[in-house]
Amino acid sequence: MKYVEIFIECIATYFYLVFLLRYLGKKEMGKLSVSDLIVFLLISELMTLSIGNEEVNFFHGALAALVIIVLDKLCSYAAMKFKPIKKVLEGHPTFIVNKGKLNQEKMEALNYSIDDLCHHLRLQGIGSLSEVEFAILETDGQLSVIETQKSQVEMPDSLIVDGEMNHEALNLMGKNEDWLKKKLRQHGVNDYKDIFYCVMEKERLFFIKK
Repeated sequence: MKYVEIFIECIATYFYLVFLLRYLGKKEMGKLSVSDLIVFLLISELMTLSIGNEEVNFFHGALAALVIIVLDKLCSYAAMKFKPIKKVLEGHPTFIVNKGKLNQEKMEALNYSIDDLCHHLRLQGIGSLSEVEFAILETDGQLSVIETQKSQVEMPDSLIVDGEMNHEALNLMGKNEDWLKKKLRQHGVNDYKDIFYCVMEKERLFFIKK
């Protein structure tokens, strides 16, 4: 009888985990951040412990996993609305190469060696750092590279997202908030909070209003 219970619990666990992962959404499945990885490990461990365990039954594990998923959803919503929370939960991209210049201090702080950098560049068909305009280590550990010949932007990171100004990107450009406000006024925009997306291209300031 015990074997039948374990068999049924395994089937129920499988379909329940599939449902929970579908609920998380395709973004999480395609891009594992630190918080996503923690959620996946927790819910899989909770459900595994409940199989064949008399002290922790299937419903206890299912409830605990559901609480973790709901908490993750709430944190994701908060991160989307409040940038400081997003930085705490997900971190932020780091510019390893900015306008062709290698940032060795950032690499050392991240324990990211030149061998790691060259390896990732080779994977993208790039043989030398001289070909790289920007290299950004993303929050999921992937390296995004923009080659010098293909670069169409002064800064690949957005300067404004949903009405929030990206001061870090401005600092990397050697600019400030006043400079960006002046640029926007030249295009008839008096309040940057009305901007949904803004990026500095080579020839112009490109933006989309809300």
